[in-house]
Amino acid sequence: MSQDDFWVLDGHNDMMLASRMQRRSFHERSDKGQIDLPRMREGNFQAGFFAVWPCFNRGMIKKRTKIWLSVVQDDRNQMMHIKKIDDFINAKKNGKIGVVLHFEGAGGIDKRFTMLDYYYKLGLRSLSLTWFDTNKFGTGARMFGSEKTRGLTELGVNLVKKAQSLGIGVDVSHLNVPSFWDVIENTKKPVYATHSNAYSVSAHRRNLKDDQIKAIQETHGTIGINFGGIFLNPIKPGKHDSKLGFDIIKRHIDHIVSISDINTVAMGSDFDGAIMPDCVKDCIKYPDLFAYLFENGYSNQDIKKIAHENWLRVLKANWK
Repeated sequence: MSQDDFWVLDGHNDMMLASRMQRRSFHERSDKGQIDLPRMREGNFQAGFFAVWPCFNRGMIKKRTKIWLSVVQDDRNQMMHIKKIDDFINAKKNGKIGVVLHFEGAGGIDKRFTMLDYYYKLGLRSLSLTWFDTNKFGTGARMFGSEKTRGLTELGVNLVKKAQSLGIGVDVSHLNVPSFWDVIENTKKPVYATHSNAYSVSAHRRNLKDDQIKAIQETHGTIGINFGGIFLNPIKPGKHDSKLGFDIIKRHIDHIVSISDINTVAMGSDFDGAIMPDCVKDCIKYPDLFAYLFENGYSNQDIKKIAHENWLRVLKANWK
């Protein structure tokens, strides 16, 4: 296995907020958090969706995006803001970390979508309609009672259509089941889950049921595997277990592949946004995970798809 073949495009991390809260610099190696530049280099983690969160209101979006841009524009961080597919190739050639601007939640977007136009021009390329919350567009997976059956609003359906018309991909990872199906019904492009797992393996409400996985496959989308212990745990979903191993991650991958195909699974670690088991304690563990998959039945071509090719295909289909 040539490590250069298995460079990582990761579907979700929260480094932008976590590093600020922990008062650490991205360009310096740290014993805090799960992502920094030296560890990304060691783990061959070359590109990813870097989330702006929280996005509950206009002020939060403005403040967090300003911080996001300041980190990307700091030369010490060796980052490149990805706005089109060719940027991934250019970032790799120039030794830069490719970063995709992703909004985790859309609550702060205005009803006339003028902010969406503005942030698209600024480089927004991926959007989840909710976090765990309920907003004017849809309902998150944490909602209970009457909100459990609430899907996308008419405004939410229009947001899906507007985002896709601009060239902003739509992420379903945090949606409740009715909102998920409303996205599927109204999509014209591949839908993806940036950081979700298989409900049949771990029955956490943030994970995807078999019919949802098949629906994502039918749109030619993909699913980023979430390394957070509470989403992996097959025995006690929602409870962290530091001893979970690569075999559990593989079980989620296996299940998704078994009911869809190898094109429907990718990486979406949730680094710096969740507590990880020891086997994937931080991003240096990617080569070990891929070696495990190779030793247990996955081909080189399979692993390349999981590592980055599936994301590149889906993003190319979503972006202009």
